[in-house]
Amino acid sequence: MQGGHTMKILAVDDDPIILELLTEVLRAADFENVTVCGSANEALNTLERTTVPFDCFLLDIQMPDVDGIQLTSAIRSMPTYADTPILMITAMSDRTYIDKAFEAGASDYITKPFEISEVHARLRVFEALVKERKWKEDRNPVAPQQEPLAMVADADFQRRLRLHDIDGFIDYLALENYLMQVPRMSLLSMSTVGIVVRDMHRIFAASSVYEYESAVADVAEAISETVKPQQFFAAHAGEGEFVCVIDNGGGFDAEAFERALNETLQEMDLHFCDGRAMSLQTAVGDPISLKIRSAKSLPNALVQALSNAETTARIGREANSDSWGKSALLGR
Repeated sequence: MQGGHTMKILAVDDDPIILELLTEVLRAADFENVTVCGSANEALNTLERTTVPFDCFLLDIQMPDVDGIQLTSAIRSMPTYADTPILMITAMSDRTYIDKAFEAGASDYITKPFEISEVHARLRVFEALVKERKWKEDRNPVAPQQEPLAMVADADFQRRLRLHDIDGFIDYLALENYLMQVPRMSLLSMSTVGIVVRDMHRIFAASSVYEYESAVADVAEAISETVKPQQFFAAHAGEGEFVCVIDNGGGFDAEAFERALNETLQEMDLHFCDGRAMSLQTAVGDPISLKIRSAKSLPNALVQALSNAETTARIGREANSDSWGKSALLGR
């Protein structure tokens, strides 16, 4: 690429040889704007001093004093870096570390020794996301939260919301990347499940941006509370759709979960800003087992799970419509 890539990158590792190698690897792909730090504390000091925010982070996990997972949490707590891509590049391949990294807010995960082409590929994906976000910010300089009464537009409705402050919720792209990194043996006990808010277009057509985003967060909170104490990760998939990856040994009961989730939502007693009751009902699709999935097909399993939930929601609506029609004919 002529002129090189403009993405500003911060790489953090306590091994100076790794930092030197990373710098050369990045320069080989024309990523020239790289700052390196030998510890998490040095990185945090660098973030305090910088006037131009970083666009991407490359973090090791095993570091003295403050490790890479703690550093990830600290970065995510800064409003400037709430959505900034964070790539963990670490020797830690145990699932415990993978889970903790994504839970803290990591966007992707690569284990050492890494392949140069793999690092380049991940960074190009991140660069595309950064460019898209900056383009949207340039076109829409006023953030939705500054316009609480603005009505939901198609772009708002389709956008996948970041819900990192809700237990178990991560970005959709991070969820795809997580599945790609989980050890094969762990997949044997995992399933993915889609969840759809019924009649979401009707419900959100009269919502402000604030009301819509609050409703999405409320459903996410209900999902999180209903899945617990099982181990899981979940993501908002846009509109009123969600997808969960649950580690439950294949014993997931979609109907029972749907009943429990809808009971939780009913107990939350949700309302629009003007006091109208906001009745949210969900449909939960049949689970998709991940035990026989190839690595390349894992992201497709999330799409399949969402499709199952959409089918369940459609059948449910049709059944309710048939029931209403029969009642009307009988004069009930």
